[in-house]
Order: sequence, then structure tokens, then C-alpha cells
Amino acid sequence: MKHSLILFLFIGIAYSQSMQISNSEIRYHGIHPLHEWTGISTSASGKVNYDQSTNLGSITVSVPLNSFDSRVYARDSNMLTYTEAIDFPLVTFKSDNASIKQDSLYVNGRLTFHGITRDISVVASITRQNGFQVNGEFSINLSDYNVQRPTLLFIKIDDKIRIDYEFIIKP
Repeated sequence: MKHSLILFLFIGIAYSQSMQISNSEIRYHGIHPLHEWTGISTSASGKVNYDQSTNLGSITVSVPLNSFDSRVYARDSNMLTYTEAIDFPLVTFKSDNASIKQDSLYVNGRLTFHGITRDISVVASITRQNGFQVNGEFSINLSDYNVQRPTLLFIKIDDKIRIDYEFIIKP
């Protein structure tokens, strides 16, 4: 009986992994009637716990707002002002409910932005090679996070911001 328990624990450890995000790219896309832009960050960090035997896991990702670059300094500075990045410097996502089915990752979690946490669900594509590569997208409304929208020529930017991401996750 004792040997069976040890074997069971060994098998569980062999199939469970704790992995880190080794490379990342997160892009936010903003729209104004006069132009569109993209801000890019490669500074996300995070941890993934994954159990191969159940295909279930947990995910934590964090990205500093000041790491986004839209290639226009004034726009980036404006974004940091409107998101109150001094008071709320990070955007974080946490999930204890992630599952893999074939080549898709289904995640239910909580996104914290501008001091407000909201539930979100995303489906991402996943490739298993030398760890995992995860690609996906979702949208948020700035108003859901109490972020005032900047204006250009007295016209506000769109409330909806599309976010897409790519993570390389390795043991």
C-alpha cells in the first residue's frame, strides 16, 4: 500500500509542471475616427501550473502599463495619465480555471486594470512544442474599468480596446 501511494505521488509530480512565461508580446489596439494605433509590450511576466493528466491549470500574468510603446511618446504619456499608471502600474490576469482541449486553451479568470477586477473568459490557440505557445485576443471596454477616454479634436477614442497576445511558456 505504501509503495502504491509513493508511485501515485511520483506520477502526479511527473505530470504536473510549473512553467514561466519566457517570451511575450501583448498588443492593445485603440481607435479614434481620425486614426488607429497599437501599443506593444514585451514585458509580461507570469507563471503557469499545468497538470498533463487532467489538462487543467492555473495562470498568472502581469504587465506594467509603462512598458507599452505605440511609437508616439505623447500618446504613450497620455495613456499613462488616463490609466493613472502611477497609482495602478500593473495589469494582471489570474485564473485557476484553465483547460486544454486539442489545440485550444479555455480560460476563465479575473482581469485587474485601473484598480478594478472583472471576470473574463478567453479561448486561445495553443501549440505544444518545447513548452507551449499561446495566441489569443479579447476586448475590454475602458468604461468597465472607470478609465476616462482621451479626446482628440473634442472626439473621444472608442470605448472598446482590443487586446491580442502571444506567450511562449517553458518549464
